[in-house]
Order: sequence, then structure tokens, then C-alpha cells
Amino acid sequence: MNNSRNPRMDDDDRGRKGVSAIRPVPPWPSEELESVPACPVCGSGDRELLHSELTDRVFHIADGQWNLYRCSSCESGYLDPRPTKDSIGKAYAGYYTHEAVDHPLVRRKGFVRTQLHDCVNDYQNHRYGLQRRPGRIGGRWLLLFFPPLRHAADAECRHLPPLPESGMGRLLDVGCGNGSFLELAGQAGWTAEGLDFDSEAVKVAQARGLNVHKGGVDVLTERRGFYDFITLCHVIEHVHDPVALLNQLRDLLKPGGILWIDTPNLSSFGARLFRGAWRGLEPPRHLTLFNSSSLRKALKQSGFRSLKQHWRGLTVFNVFAASQSIASAGSAASASYRGKPPVWTIMFELLEMMIPARREFLTFTARK
Repeated sequence: MNNSRNPRMDDDDRGRKGVSAIRPVPPWPSEELESVPACPVCGSGDRELLHSELTDRVFHIADGQWNLYRCSSCESGYLDPRPTKDSIGKAYAGYYTHEAVDHPLVRRKGFVRTQLHDCVNDYQNHRYGLQRRPGRIGGRWLLLFFPPLRHAADAECRHLPPLPESGMGRLLDVGCGNGSFLELAGQAGWTAEGLDFDSEAVKVAQARGLNVHKGGVDVLTERRGFYDFITLCHVIEHVHDPVALLNQLRDLLKPGGILWIDTPNLSSFGARLFRGAWRGLEPPRHLTLFNSSSLRKALKQSGFRSLKQHWRGLTVFNVFAASQSIASAGSAASASYRGKPPVWTIMFELLEMMIPARREFLTFTARK
């Protein structure tokens, strides 16, 4: 896959010129499209058009205009038509998972942010067995007074459970990208493997010395009942058959094993506020979008139990900043409030904490 294009540079240039919204977008080749007559989640054919003529306004690397329908039965959203499995790779040229650099939860910049960064390190070291440095003594206690940051620190570690009594915990990260979470899990004592379709991302991860396979879940079919913990971070919205994927992951888990999943929420505050400019749409890479009830239903139908929703914390600011930038034809990929979010976004952050169905991301753990 060609990685020579720099989407962030393209976005910045377009943002300065203010032309991203009016730039002519070539059509996706018709022979590389497939129709989706029924909801990929529940199979219902009843639907309504939610957004029309959507384009790739995040990375500006995919051609085509796209229609997003909302299922009248389960309220999931899906593209129709959509790229075929053989052609979808063209929408990922220069995608961010190619990068080898990871971005910390809090940057060590300025006195206050430096202290928060070091408190997060101490908290994660204490709770998840990491060895991050530097760590501020007492940070594990101080984060009790900052719920959004504490929950964001837990989400970065994907709510890793304690290692099995044997001390040998097998973890699989599906759609591992550059492998940053595999490094974190390994530091916490897990035997971690990754899986990704993206050849460039796999090369980056393997260059870091990580155990990463190229391909889909089908390359691991001989490992039924093998893993204690499987993570799926912003992956399920990218696949053509999300329910089939959940069934495959259930088969790979040991009895009692845990699936951790994170995906954009089509019923979030941001989706309703920004509509066609919402960052979570990202056509045509996001093929199917869930809300809380439809994801719960899909997990239960795939044989999962003990579902628990988690609050990710601190997601509103990034999503809202990117969505505002999309709405104004700016750079969504690099949009940020630079540590100074508007007061009205803080209100939505607090509302997210209290109203799980409206959170920007759906973050669940489920047990086999």
C-alpha cells in the first residue's frame, strides 16, 4: 500500500486555503462498489437516509460520495453502496496507523500538564503493572479527584483485567495498527499478539519487535479457545460483516475470556450536534456505526454475556474540535483545542459521564 502521501500536510494546506469542502471529489469506481440492501447488524431492510453525499473530510485520501442509512429496527448506520473488500484498501493509503510514533494521553508540556502526565504514569504503574517513567509519587491517589483523566487512563490500558492465576495471559489485539497497545500489554505482563490487514502498519509493528500477523481473524482459526483477552479498538466499524467478526472472536476466546471493544457512537451528542460534519462518520472507512443498544444486541446474539459499558473520559474535546474543523473546511486530522477547551465542551464532557447512551465512544467489555 502506498504510504508516500502525507494526509496531514494535505489537510493543513486545504485548511489554510479553505477549499476542502468545495474540492471536486472523483467518484469511486462503480465496478468496485457493492450494494447493502439490509442492515449488516440485524438484517432488517427497513431504513431511512441519515446523511447523503458524504466525502472523506478527515484525511482527504478516499474518492467517492457516500450515503449513510440508519436502520429503522436497531438504529445502526451503514453505507450503501460501499467499497468492496478488494477495493477498500485504497481508502487507507497514508492512514495514521502507519506511524511509529505514539501520542501520550497527556503531553509533558508546561508545569501543570507535566504534573498530570506523571500522575497518570503512577496510576497506571500501580493499577496495571506498567513501568512508565517518570511517575509522580501519590499520583494514583490524586487521580481520584480527576475522574475524566482517571477514566481516560483506564481506557488507554483498555481496562486490562488481572493476569490469570497461572501468570500466563494470552492477549490478541485485532487491528493493532503500529502496535502501541501491544507494547503496553507486554509491559503489564501479557503475552500479546497483534493482527492487522494493513501491510504498512504490520511492517511498523514488526520493526518494533512485536508479534504481529498480517490478515484477518481467519488466519488464526486454529487457535479456538486460545486467548484470555481480545481487544478491538475502533475496528468493528471498518469491517464488512461486524456480526461475523464478533462470532469469530468469541470462538478464539477461552471460556470466561473477555472481549474489549471500542467504537464511535452514532447516537452521541457529537453525532447529533455536528450531523454530517461529525468526526465519527469518516466515510468510506467507517462502513457500519453502532449505538449503545445495537452494540449490546449484537454482542448478546454472538454469545457474549456480562456486558459492561465503560466511560472513556476526555473524548469530547478531540471529537468536537475535529468536527468543528470539518464543518469549517479545516484540518480534522490535526484539529485540537490545545489544552484550552471552550466552556460549552466541558459541559458535554460532564453530560457524557452521566448519560452513557450519548457518549462519543461505545466502550464495552463482554465475557464469553
